[in-house]
Amino acid sequence: MVALPAPLEREWLWAALGTLIERRGEATFLDAPLLLPTDAFFPDRWSPDERGVSALARRLLDYAGLPHLEVRLELFTNETEVHEVGLDGNAAKLSHAGASAWFAGISGNACRFGVETSKLDDALGLVAAMAHEVGHAFRRSHRLEDRDHDLEEKLTDVTTIYLGFGVLTTAAAQRFVTKSHGNLGNSWSHARQGYLSAQEMAFLLATQLAVRGYDPATTKWLTKQLPANQAAVARATLDELDRAWVADALGFEAVPEPRASPRPANRSLWSQLFGG
Repeated sequence: MVALPAPLEREWLWAALGTLIERRGEATFLDAPLLLPTDAFFPDRWSPDERGVSALARRLLDYAGLPHLEVRLELFTNETEVHEVGLDGNAAKLSHAGASAWFAGISGNACRFGVETSKLDDALGLVAAMAHEVGHAFRRSHRLEDRDHDLEEKLTDVTTIYLGFGVLTTAAAQRFVTKSHGNLGNSWSHARQGYLSAQEMAFLLATQLAVRGYDPATTKWLTKQLPANQAAVARATLDELDRAWVADALGFEAVPEPRASPRPANRSLWSQLFGG
């Protein structure tokens, strides 16, 4: 049996999401595209360097409704990792091990980001990390930040769900990463990313899918984009949730009209036959 967040955890998650919906509106939560790690959403030519990450950041800012902001990017190594950034945009903690990316404020019309160079070869991890940092930029731009650093990081994870980045950040929350070492063979590691647990992120993502009212084939297709553990939690959540009750818990005055499926129309005959 798949374990879902405990009742008190659910209440906190829904309260955080409901507050965001109340302050920034229902439209983004209901209608923003759910980003997938595909060329359809990230058509820019990728290169594992400053140019490639800057293009990624600009693309995410555009999706977050912040296309007017420019990107100032710093690539850093372990010697200059930023473990925590204060609300004034200055580094609060520096160490030899810390964040894979950071947001250091908005200067004029430019967002200041940093990315650790060793993360450039981890495509999903990098996209999810930058989605989180753009979540920080969104919260800074709209004066949503909480002064408690640890709480603010969790609320930023919630914000990625609201913005439509949830498939990316939920997928990266917990996964097995395999690396090739040439003639030495392969190695694998267990990677965890973000501040909410993978279980909590999957629960929030399923909440969004439920309120959007997608048909079962669409929710099946979307949860297939997740690692097995997160997919199982999302599906169990969808099986348990009552859409009308959840909409009320999030502060909607009425249950929203079901949204159109984002599944590509030109699916193969094979996927149509077997529900992929």
